[in-house]
Amino acid sequence: MSEEESSPAAYIARISVKVPPFWRANPEIWFSQMESQFVLAGITMEITKFHHMVSALQPEELGIVGDIILNPPVVKPYTALRTRLCSQYAETEEQRLRGLISGMQLGDRKPSRLLLEMRSKAGSRISEEMLKSLFIQRLPTHV
Repeated sequence: MSEEESSPAAYIARISVKVPPFWRANPEIWFSQMESQFVLAGITMEITKFHHMVSALQPEELGIVGDIILNPPVVKPYTALRTRLCSQYAETEEQRLRGLISGMQLGDRKPSRLLLEMRSKAGSRISEEMLKSLFIQRLPTHV
């Protein structure tokens, strides 16, 4: 173990992970946030990530992954938990595109905010020209 890894500051950093509540509406973003917390804390072991993730789940989510929690896989327990949660809560490709095409409206948001949300939802799956066309359709005629 290196001197840096055994220092009290390194030890404290590894156990002081700020775990946000699980975000059912967008688990991919939540997992990205968790991964950032793990990087900042120097956590690389799957089992440690697994336990931090379990601590962030509410009873409804725990019910969905209870079998994994009670009997974690020996290999990649964090990945197994992540895969299950994403398969249960993440939108499918079709749902994302349908929401992008029909569900997003300007409402009381600024047009720039709507465009950012549309870009986020589209990812790299829609061309810039198509995204621009969908965005313009959402704008009021006086903008």
